[in-house]
Amino acid sequence: MYTRIPYEELAASPLAKCTDIASSALGSTIVAVTDEFFAPATNMINPAPPVHAPGKFVSTGAWMDGWETKRHNQTYDWCIIKLGFAGSIRGFDIDTSYFTGNQAPAASVEAAFCPCGNTDNAKWVEVLPKVDLPPSCHNVFVLEKQTEVYTHVRINNIPDGGIARFRVYGQVQPIFPDDKSTVLDLAFVGNGGRSVYCSNEHYTPSSNLLLPGRGQNMGDGWETKRSRTPGHKDVAIIKLGAKGHLLKAEIDTSHYKGNYPNKITLEATSSEQEVPEDTAVWTSLIEPSSVGAHGLYYFDLPHTDKTFTHAKFAIIPDGGAKRVRLFGVREGGKLPALPIPKPNTEKFPDEVNGN
Repeated sequence: MYTRIPYEELAASPLAKCTDIASSALGSTIVAVTDEFFAPATNMINPAPPVHAPGKFVSTGAWMDGWETKRHNQTYDWCIIKLGFAGSIRGFDIDTSYFTGNQAPAASVEAAFCPCGNTDNAKWVEVLPKVDLPPSCHNVFVLEKQTEVYTHVRINNIPDGGIARFRVYGQVQPIFPDDKSTVLDLAFVGNGGRSVYCSNEHYTPSSNLLLPGRGQNMGDGWETKRSRTPGHKDVAIIKLGAKGHLLKAEIDTSHYKGNYPNKITLEATSSEQEVPEDTAVWTSLIEPSSVGAHGLYYFDLPHTDKTFTHAKFAIIPDGGAKRVRLFGVREGGKLPALPIPKPNTEKFPDEVNGN
């Protein structure tokens, strides 16, 4: 069962704080596709919005920023996506933007759990039945309940045509090491970390802070609008992938060369709520501290004896940051010798700042 909602209602729906687990930013990949004559299926999982380029042509015809197959399919086309991380699914956006008469008129979605990666003998389960797709619009579907955990999805393009973007909204289900003493980035999206509240996402979302890698440009981080209010700060609350002890923070400002924060702070709390209640008591882990442009900044954290479920990252008064890594061990694990070493993170060729 599902409900179709207007795109304008997505921000207030259960999908709002889900993760697009089919995004290439999470490492999702196309593993099989029946046809991509006009435009490749990789476009569907691009995290950036589709681009309209009227009058632009390539050898096969009009250039389209999406997946587009040949005409006259007697059955239907399909595409299999390996999710960057295994997860459960809550809904979809099958976006046909700028496909004005060549969109796929209908689609359905199936999913499978194939941790070995081989889908030849996969047991596919229908998670979204056949739905109509009008031209050039978002088509948002909220499932009645969260699905089981899957590693792959198959979108069926019925019978053929174009889909600009395919968003699979869900929750990453991390596979943790058996040893709870293993040091992990507890904020990392691949370990189940999620941004559950943000004061401002004018340019880019706070969920970018938790993505793999270091990104390619400022569009891969979190950036807020400029504030002219004295004492202002912007905050992002991160629900950790598991309750644990926080030992070291890595704040990455790469590509933020003139709009990095003046200062940052970090606090943490323990709460059973998705977003901690207003009465939650926050423990300061990083007092107001300076960071610089285009670099990695490390902080050894106090209160390592305590366990936390959420972290609150603040930028003062505004600006941008690329990533927040919160290294620690899960509750029940043994603390390592402190301070733990810095991770061996590869730097950009022009990166000279950091500590």
